[in-house]
Amino acid sequence: MFDWARAAGLPMLGGFDVYAYYRDASVRAHFWAAGQQAKDPNDKYKVAGAVPSPPKLQKTIVIFPGFTEFCEKYSKEVLRFHERGYNVLVIDWPGQGQSGHFGRHSLTVHCDNFDHHIGAMDAVIKKAGLDGHDLILFGHSMGGHLALRYALWRADDVKAVILSAPMMAPPVMPVWLIRVASYLLSNIGLARRHPPFHHVLSLDVARHYRVENTLTRDPRGYEEQFVWFDDAPELRRSAPSVGWVNAAYRSCALYTLNPYWLAQLDVPVLAFVAGDERVVCASATTRNLPHIRNLHRVDFEGARHELMRELPEVTDALWKHIDSFLARVISELDSQYDYQVPVP
Repeated sequence: MFDWARAAGLPMLGGFDVYAYYRDASVRAHFWAAGQQAKDPNDKYKVAGAVPSPPKLQKTIVIFPGFTEFCEKYSKEVLRFHERGYNVLVIDWPGQGQSGHFGRHSLTVHCDNFDHHIGAMDAVIKKAGLDGHDLILFGHSMGGHLALRYALWRADDVKAVILSAPMMAPPVMPVWLIRVASYLLSNIGLARRHPPFHHVLSLDVARHYRVENTLTRDPRGYEEQFVWFDDAPELRRSAPSVGWVNAAYRSCALYTLNPYWLAQLDVPVLAFVAGDERVVCASATTRNLPHIRNLHRVDFEGARHELMRELPEVTDALWKHIDSFLARVISELDSQYDYQVPVP
């Protein structure tokens, strides 16, 4: 399994797959409990299977992937967080990875409403036995948008948020025009199709590194994202549906472009921002992140959207910031709790 990825030196996910049903469809996630040795990747928890309760004293990192992404892409991050002593949960969003496919074209990501993603995350957190646990969210791009939404949705459980190139808004403006256009196209039966004039690139073309690409300046980091498809081509998605576009712009308008909503966030937020951002709207990020009260922003000049796949000087600095941020968060959380040692 994943022979090409192994040969490329990519780590495998070390825990178990967890499946939950939500809105009459299967949602796949992957969970690796703190202190648990890596398991055979062919072992899976079935939908009806019992999932052992993870250690509650260890904090849980929940990874919110970006658009078109899947659990395996985050195997490096999962391993790093696990080595630091955290439970780690990562999800395949509905319509992505192994969590079904709802678009008309095989490579299309479709959803009608981002609320579907929020509910799916609730379902897999419950299935993994993490209800009531302290959660720290890590979200990239679209996942950053959803992490902010989830942080307010589950304010009692979410203790901190880490954002990587967050999607405060998609790149094409103005918002109102895209919302109107996508709404009209959806109403004439095109919701599950690619937007007009979209051209689907072959995998060979998409994976070819070009200096001017929008994702990363690191050729190895660029290629790593595509190696997984050599073993599992069914994981690949490459473009949104018209319905996804409408859902994304609607969600951004209601939440991450709304200063009053952002001001309600009360958890510490660490935000990494790419200096050469061309995948999400850079001006929306600059304009709206400051409305988050407890924000620490770190800019990487010249870096591109895939910050976790950037040049080593970027990724090394990024992980140092993460470690420092988590140390402060955990210290503050521990000081709030009075753990009683049971008398034998």
